[in-house]
Amino acid sequence: MPRQVDHDERREQLSAAVWQVVSEHGLDGLTLRAVGDAAGCTTGRVAHYFRDKNALLTHARDVMHRRMAARIDALGDFGSPRERLRAVLREGVPLDEERRLNSTIWAYFLMAARTDPVLLAEHVVRHESWIRRLTGLLRDAYAVPPDDLELRARNLVALLEGLALCGVATPDLYPPDLLVRAVDNHLDLLLGAKE
Repeated sequence: MPRQVDHDERREQLSAAVWQVVSEHGLDGLTLRAVGDAAGCTTGRVAHYFRDKNALLTHARDVMHRRMAARIDALGDFGSPRERLRAVLREGVPLDEERRLNSTIWAYFLMAARTDPVLLAEHVVRHESWIRRLTGLLRDAYAVPPDDLELRARNLVALLEGLALCGVATPDLYPPDLLVRAVDNHLDLLLGAKE
């Protein structure tokens, strides 16, 4: 009798292989064959779960979002809503190897989404979710929330995305300490200088 396949286990194995390939070879090296090699299986098995490179890219982005959400959820309690907001914002810029990889995946996904309506729809859903999260965190950080909270959250996202792109493309010009200072400076502009 053939062994029953655990599809969730296999998908997790392939998920780990996708992340490994991206970590070692970047998104240019993300192919069905490379994922199969990393997972120790055939390209056919990978193709059973992922139809093409865009499906692999979408999956890599999903993994990135799950990891980022887990890191944010693990942040725990903070002394103030401002400090929580600051910690969450830092998850959006490449301050270490994992966040650099996250930013790289996000950038590749965004560029691919420009010409692919399916990827663009996925991007919009994730983007709006991020806007809602930051809008709520901003609301909590103000003693009296302003009327334009969503606009301020969008400004924050634009700042983070610009910093992420610069940090990935030119890390020597945008090292982690500068990225942290830029986030802190923008928070001071939004919320007033910390006393």
